[in-house]
Amino acid sequence: MITVFPKRLVEPIGAGDLPFEGIIGTVVSLYGFISLNRGSLDRKGLKKALDVLKQSGAIGIFPEGGTWAPGRMQPQIGVALLSQRTGAPVVPIGFSGLQNSFQRVMQLKRPKLLMRVGEPIPALNTSNVGTYKEQLLGYSRQVMDTIFGLITEEEKELIPAESLYSLSLEIEGEQIQDLPWGSAFAHFLHAPVLLESLRINLKLPIGALYEKAVGVNALAIQNALSVVQDYLKVNPAFFTYRFGVEEGEQVAVGIQKLQALLEKANTAGKFVRMNTHEVVTYKHERIETNKKHFVIEPANPTG
Repeated sequence: MITVFPKRLVEPIGAGDLPFEGIIGTVVSLYGFISLNRGSLDRKGLKKALDVLKQSGAIGIFPEGGTWAPGRMQPQIGVALLSQRTGAPVVPIGFSGLQNSFQRVMQLKRPKLLMRVGEPIPALNTSNVGTYKEQLLGYSRQVMDTIFGLITEEEKELIPAESLYSLSLEIEGEQIQDLPWGSAFAHFLHAPVLLESLRINLKLPIGALYEKAVGVNALAIQNALSVVQDYLKVNPAFFTYRFGVEEGEQVAVGIQKLQALLEKANTAGKFVRMNTHEVVTYKHERIETNKKHFVIEPANPTG
């Protein structure tokens, strides 16, 4: 929509750290985009974007940097950095009606999509007030707030005001205490976009991390965790970019700690029960809860 409706050519910035799949991949490859490796300083991608703006071109950018938690994500500094370095104003655009729209199209239904374009925001001019990074973040938040004001009230009601996560672990009836990484790891398991990115886009065999109606073999869970851990060696910013540094690092710690606990339980031939709980609070105090249950069976159970 941001490339079709404008009367000028728009060069979108897209994820360079994850390959696109399916029809999205086909569309992206046909149109083209500026690839940017998120979570790291991609000087090559940044230079391309700056070159477009310096030639009076237009960039299509999502200031939150992704789609894993629409409407409740913190802005990245990219939009502010590009504006400040080139003097380019930012045209805010708010989208409504996109949630589940693709699935409805596949069901031969016609979703109602709304794109509202706001007034241009003047380019960022840095001052002596606050650090450079603080000014970039402040400008990015201004852009995000303006975009939020362009979406419909119905769309705002779909955005969670708060999300809380918890994890409990039990080995043969013994409750495992002191899991400081539990909340972050539970958040990961309740983030379908991230699981799908790893499984579908990156083709990683992590199917065991999805909730099953039956028990799952301990080695299958361990292998899935090991695969994610190996990927973090290649892209250490995968979780920290999406969850923030503190929580993202706790996810990585949780992967390591859970592997050790499962290995110990498997060696002893013990069953492990892992339960996760998500509590999402929406506008008007509407609360939604989601739970996941994992029964992890030892590869060689005793008895």
